[in-house]
Amino acid sequence: MKRLEQINGKPKICVSLTATNQEALLQQVELINQSPVDVVEWRVDYFEESDDLEKVCATLAAIKAQLVDQLLLFTFRTLEEGGEKAISLAAYKTLYQTIAPTGMVDMVDIELKRIEFLGRFLIQEMKAASIIVIISSHDFEKTPDDATLIFQIGVMNQMGADIGKIATMPQDLNDVLRLMGLITKARGFNQLPLITMSMGELGKISRVSGAVTGSVLTFGAIGEASAPGQIPVEQLAQTLEILAYS
Repeated sequence: MKRLEQINGKPKICVSLTATNQEALLQQVELINQSPVDVVEWRVDYFEESDDLEKVCATLAAIKAQLVDQLLLFTFRTLEEGGEKAISLAAYKTLYQTIAPTGMVDMVDIELKRIEFLGRFLIQEMKAASIIVIISSHDFEKTPDDATLIFQIGVMNQMGADIGKIATMPQDLNDVLRLMGLITKARGFNQLPLITMSMGELGKISRVSGAVTGSVLTFGAIGEASAPGQIPVEQLAQTLEILAYS
């Protein structure tokens, strides 16, 4: 499986690896291999030696070797967008440039706010290595107005994303419904495949409604959740199966 194409109207399931060292990460992979997971995201910002590029590459190879047939998504979520630690723009760029030629990564998540400064060249480097590029935007305080969100999606598309990701925090049910309808509205401007989610308890419905809304990927939890509102992966898979259509 090399593309996030919806099958029978059912979005793919992603689970994040959030352990701080290689041994614990491989234990998480063992659990994931026993679950209905399509994509495994390594949240490198949790890794205690994330500034050691040799250790990152060695751990990346160990994770990839232990996966069965899931896609491996590489993500350093910055502190500004809900991650575990801060990172300079230069170090962020170097990290992604280092892992791209290893052949161990199927997908990368690059934050919109970062790529606006780094430019298209970094995206082109990822694509030259046959890596699927997700450009993401996270707002843990609010759900911006529709015009702002559609503008962000347009920038993602112009920058060369293969997939765009929008995650927002709802203040009320209307925010959840607006976010769930975002993909339909965005289709009037471009055809970029999208991942959308409304976070927190209020937004849980958005994590299982992708078959209807058009979101191509949803994030579930095995053990500790990596974002507010994530659903245990077994429950998530069952719900997606019920809601799927051909």
